[in-house]
Amino acid sequence: MLGIFDRMTWVQRIVTAMFLVAAVIIDIFEGLSVESVPGAIGIVLCGLLPLATVLMPTLSASVVAGIALVSIGFTIICTLLPVPPDNTFGMIELLGLGILVVRVVLQFRPLPAVALTALLFAAAPILPLRLAEWDRIEYFIVAIVFGGAFLVLVGMYMRLHDRQRNVGFELARQTQRLEYARDLHDFVAHHVTAIVAQAKAVRFTTAAGMAPSPQALDDMLAGIEKAGSEALVSMRSMITVLRDDTAPVRPHQTLDSVVAGAVENFAGPPVSVSIDPDVAVRDLPQGTLDAAKHVVQESLTNILRHAAEVTMVDVSARESGESVRITVTNDGIASSNGLPSGGFGLVGLAERVESVGGSLSAGSTGTGWAVTAVLPSSRA
Repeated sequence: MLGIFDRMTWVQRIVTAMFLVAAVIIDIFEGLSVESVPGAIGIVLCGLLPLATVLMPTLSASVVAGIALVSIGFTIICTLLPVPPDNTFGMIELLGLGILVVRVVLQFRPLPAVALTALLFAAAPILPLRLAEWDRIEYFIVAIVFGGAFLVLVGMYMRLHDRQRNVGFELARQTQRLEYARDLHDFVAHHVTAIVAQAKAVRFTTAAGMAPSPQALDDMLAGIEKAGSEALVSMRSMITVLRDDTAPVRPHQTLDSVVAGAVENFAGPPVSVSIDPDVAVRDLPQGTLDAAKHVVQESLTNILRHAAEVTMVDVSARESGESVRITVTNDGIASSNGLPSGGFGLVGLAERVESVGGSLSAGSTGTGWAVTAVLPSSRA
């Protein structure tokens, strides 16, 4: 009993308990209205058996089949009793069998559901045969058949609704996992790549026999320390979002501030930024600003990871109709730089851009590499 009640709200528990108490009382009164003792006992027991299944979290085929067979058997016995029931054939039992029909369609696989539903359909329509008076009994049978068919449709609808809800939950969880994967990649790859690049620069300078001055070495180590601190701050921010259900309040941002923040801590060659004045301070959708930040950040990270001999990095943003075109170009050549490649950067970036209604392209320019994102400039 506690198994199914634990998954209910207090209101559902109270309603279910009231329904069961009322049904049991009515079932007992039905039994008391039968003149013969065997008939009274049979009416009460056949009514209590399907009601008891309401307390079961899941049904078993043997339980359902047993209840249906007991009902059929008692109907046969009633036709042989010297004094059969005269004013009730078991209305509570009929209600319980109807509940079983819905639950069987909802919980069982198609083939067992068909077999068990057929067995319940064999038990329910013949209940009126228990009565001593058979006047117009065909109307009862037809009504029970049509009622059972309606309950089958109800069970099928609930099954379809439950399946759609599960699919929706799974899709939502998959979307959430992809979002977390993209965020983790952005946080870890950007800052850790900066740490690795600056550490390699220190080692390269030392290995070349050119010991850096104390000031230069301090600057390099300060850059590593700053990148590490920013990585911790980013991870802490993400954990805060994951642990807090409330949506974070974001300060007002513009495209130029977003791009400046993404470029600010770049550990590679100097970056030139060119943004059309028309879109630099425009009130753009938050999704566009987030995507723009990640496009610039991921492109700069990829330069550290995959490009060598880079002397120029350019970030530009131009208005193009109802869109903003953001391009990050460099004049380097392809190289692994000794850094591992997970292969998910551009994939996650494309997913992020497409999620806000934009498009992403990346490829060689002949003299380097370019990443271009076309993002919507209006909330429509």
